[in-house]
Amino acid sequence: MRFLPKFPEDKYLREQIRLIQENFIPGHFGFLSISAVAAIIIYLDTSSLDPLIWLACVSILGTASLIRHLFFQKPYYDNPREKANIGVISVLIYGLMWGYLSLKYIPDASATVAITISIISSGLAAGSVSMQASSLPTFIGFTYPNVLALSLGFFLRDEPIYAAFGVGCILFLASITWFAMTTEAGVRASIDLRFENDELIKDLTTALNQTDDANRAKSVFLASASHDLRQPLHALGLLTETLATTDMNAKQSELQTYMMSAIDSTRAMLDSLLNISKLHSGAITAIPKPFLIAPLLNKLEDELTQTADEQGLIYRTKGCIAAIDSDPLIVELILRNLIANALRYTKKGGVLVTCRKRKLNYLAIEVWDTGIGIEDDAGDTIFEEFLQLNNPERDGQKGFGLGLSIAQGLAETLNSKITFKSVAGRGSVFRFQLPKSDAVVIEDLPSHIEPSRFDGLTALLVDDNKRIRDIMQALMQTWGFTVVSEETAEQAIETLGARPADVLLVDYRLRENRTGREAIKDIRAHLQCKVPAIIITGDTTADLVNEAHSLDALLLHKPASACQLQRMLQRLLI
Repeated sequence: MRFLPKFPEDKYLREQIRLIQENFIPGHFGFLSISAVAAIIIYLDTSSLDPLIWLACVSILGTASLIRHLFFQKPYYDNPREKANIGVISVLIYGLMWGYLSLKYIPDASATVAITISIISSGLAAGSVSMQASSLPTFIGFTYPNVLALSLGFFLRDEPIYAAFGVGCILFLASITWFAMTTEAGVRASIDLRFENDELIKDLTTALNQTDDANRAKSVFLASASHDLRQPLHALGLLTETLATTDMNAKQSELQTYMMSAIDSTRAMLDSLLNISKLHSGAITAIPKPFLIAPLLNKLEDELTQTADEQGLIYRTKGCIAAIDSDPLIVELILRNLIANALRYTKKGGVLVTCRKRKLNYLAIEVWDTGIGIEDDAGDTIFEEFLQLNNPERDGQKGFGLGLSIAQGLAETLNSKITFKSVAGRGSVFRFQLPKSDAVVIEDLPSHIEPSRFDGLTALLVDDNKRIRDIMQALMQTWGFTVVSEETAEQAIETLGARPADVLLVDYRLRENRTGREAIKDIRAHLQCKVPAIIITGDTTADLVNEAHSLDALLLHKPASACQLQRMLQRLLI
């Protein structure tokens, strides 16, 4: 096949073949129909069987090509060069057959036959510009034998006028060749553009995958790092809080306060890292239900007013009597982050938390402050992780640059978005909208939780870390608990014997690859009742939440404060 025109690179060839194949069936039927018309006209004029025999040959070749196209051809992308060569040979045969028809009948036939063949041949040549010009060799293979034979046929007639037709055919061939070359150049340009778009999409997909991989790697790192730090910090926090219950002089009490401040700061950062890793891993999912917004705002005011008073700030709440259809725990987390951010960056004045009714059955919850404000060029960058606009020295007392990022991520789980307006030096307002609920809400959120005593109750503690067990036992005994503390579930069951237990506190990772889930099931089976349980863990995986729900147990992440533990116990026992 060396005599065939040189083909372009395979990447163009595949696309050119694809374009030709898209028009193959309609073009083929059109070609066979026109061939039949030409053969019949010639037969009626000459009464010769030759045009019918020619038509039969064309039909046989056409049918074979059609069958091969529909059932036996290999995909063009497997071997495009072979496919292109076969295509050129096929159209070359058709061109030669039409050239044979022109050379046989135009020199001696009547003017009617000559004009008929010339019109049909010229029409086929013109049509091949659009049908075949995406591949110039295919266009040449069919058109050149056809039109050159037509021109030669006119030159062979006796009448001089037909020589002009022959010249016209040559000029016509030059014209459509120029159009074909222009068309092929346009096709190649569009193919180039398509390849460029494909490469851009591929690069974009790769970049997105790399970003996803980086986010997953970051989440795994944050989860792993926070887990390794949580165990000693958990022990240190409980030990320091237990120390406060002992007799200390003024200096020791002051040092204990400083220790707790440092522990709370570290715990806050680890909690932020935990929330970030949860958001990235999809572990936080909203469970909407109708609830009143006013009690939640009042609860936050009761808890955070003291912090505002210590900073010389005014904290006020302006609520509304309305119910919201959302997840109250996530809404509370969002507000805690926004309010903490407002208090952190406000030096004078105060903070106002409001709830406003909006149209389309939505409520807007807003946190206003008279703080330092945000520059206009900051934009939405304030929601980026670890970004702090006014803390170049990275002072931990000013936070870690995660609060707003966490709040925005939590808002997205509620199908909402936090927006803000700010004036530098005058203050800011952050707001997010939630759907109102028409449901009647009977139960309320408690506005304040008083410390409780647990006298007469028995707590069963299972943890493979003796230091943690001793610290928690000492702390819980100050609350009135009788504590049974063991390393494994088997030892706890043996020590407990026939005595009942009111609550189980179980570390998730125990010795010999045992889990807290298995320990709780074994102890409940021994006691023959569904004892309230708390799983204590430093892990941040989403599966733990599902495991805790399946056991109807609460999940407490390390490092936990004594206040957090006490509130969970109150929720389970009081």
